[in-house]
Amino acid sequence: MATEEDLREALEGMVYQFAYRGGKKDTELLLHTGGLSALELAFSVLGWPDPKPYPEGECQADGCHGEATCGTPTPEGYKFLCGDCHAKVAQRDND
Repeated sequence: MATEEDLREALEGMVYQFAYRGGKKDTELLLHTGGLSALELAFSVLGWPDPKPYPEGECQADGCHGEATCGTPTPEGYKFLCGDCHAKVAQRDND
């Protein structure tokens, strides 16, 4: 039988997969329900505000606060980057 921790982890995973990403507060990326009742309930059960700051979804390039959309190896290790930063890394690798 699933524990409460297992259920919370499953719910968080579903929210991270299906919640809307976008908008910013200052430079911080946000995760939000988009007014969908199932997501509103999930956020409520998790005790999350709507919108919720989502720093782990940001580009990992220094100084960039865009949304990470892809992962790639870099000289500093594997990073999740926005499209613009990924293109810069790819260009640098091709030079």
